[in-house]
Amino acid sequence: MDTSAKGNEIWNTALGEIETKVNKPIFQTWFKYPKTKGKDFSDNVLIVETENGFVSNYLESRMYSVISDVLQNQIKKEIEIKFVVNGAEKNVLPKNTNEIVSFKKSEGIKINSDYTFENFVLGPSNELAHAASLSVSDKPGKAYNPLMIYSEVGLGKTHLLHAIANKLNNKNLNFYYLTCEDFTNEYIKSIRTNSTEKFREKYRNIDALLLDDIQFLMGKEQTQEGFFHTFNALHLSGRQIVITSDRPISGLKLLEDRITSRLSGGLVADIQFPDFETRLDILKKKSLIKKINLSEEILSYIANKVYHNVREMEGALNKVLALFELTGKKPDLEVAEELLDTPEVSEIFSDPDEIIQQVANYYQIKLEDIKGKSREQKFAIPRQVAMFILREDSKINLNSIGKLFGGRDHSTVLHAIRRIQTDAATNQNLRRDLLSLRSSIINKGE
Repeated sequence: MDTSAKGNEIWNTALGEIETKVNKPIFQTWFKYPKTKGKDFSDNVLIVETENGFVSNYLESRMYSVISDVLQNQIKKEIEIKFVVNGAEKNVLPKNTNEIVSFKKSEGIKINSDYTFENFVLGPSNELAHAASLSVSDKPGKAYNPLMIYSEVGLGKTHLLHAIANKLNNKNLNFYYLTCEDFTNEYIKSIRTNSTEKFREKYRNIDALLLDDIQFLMGKEQTQEGFFHTFNALHLSGRQIVITSDRPISGLKLLEDRITSRLSGGLVADIQFPDFETRLDILKKKSLIKKINLSEEILSYIANKVYHNVREMEGALNKVLALFELTGKKPDLEVAEELLDTPEVSEIFSDPDEIIQQVANYYQIKLEDIKGKSREQKFAIPRQVAMFILREDSKINLNSIGKLFGGRDHSTVLHAIRRIQTDAATNQNLRRDLLSLRSSIINKGE
């Protein structure tokens, strides 16, 4: 079988499994033939041809890990995946196509070379986190060790971690960048295979450890034990540790005290939702990278729309840019308004009970408790939050929401919604919870 036929066979087989792992609209829009096809497979490199650069960008930046996992399970070895636009040469990405994201290889997570400190938009909401990240990448292990960055989803934590990784990579330093989920899986595997010593050596002989989503360790006592000893070994030897979280230390209630105390001993920097000027600067930089100049009027319109996070705002920008890239027509404000005047992902929930379950999981309570009658604060607040999200995002009427919570009347539901609206204006922790929950719901729907 020639390499072209082999590539087509591998990709078609992979598509069958990918279809079961992503929702139907995603598959239909981004994967299904003729959107993509296997072009070639040789030297452990699979070339996937796409119909345009917009599809290539989405698959590489948003779906790479899903695709990679499927292919690894299928072929039983690690392969490299390259996306090319229909008509481009076999191993050459199209020229002047900035939407193709360049990646470098790292342990666990692929490092996006576009996520640098130079491309990070500074503002009052992220100055401390940016300055600290820059400092630890310049002098790893010398200052702010450990460094913990926390924020809601989509505000720049990932960008800063990649920026640190890129700078460490340029210094030829040894580091691992991975999620806490990957760390957990690897640690559990080392126990099962009696290779804990190999695991310890691997993580204790590096210059830096970049660990994403520390909240994933909550409740996992065995993994916390392994992490604690790894942390201590790295810290005592002067190696840099950078950790991210979707909540502050006070919200990591199921992490052992000895771990949270170690984190508190370093620098903890948060990232807040950016103000209008910073949001506008982000949009300007993104459109500049794409080499498409949109009017100030359009960018201001996007920046002023109410989004749950920066990532969602950038998604709106990408819709407008895609219109230009795919049609060649430069959009005006009227076109942009029409394009973006559609239900957001957050308004398209498949199952209200699933939303309630997500809220219960976030607050670490049982489903029966969030739906129950108890007025204890630890149950009442999550219940009110769930009612608020269902009303605001799914547009379910008050009576229907009441039925979901054991037959409560509409006045009770309305009171709960108004309570959250009022408290969120002054309670930063509550705003963080709402942003984090609504963002996770959006991401799950994508």
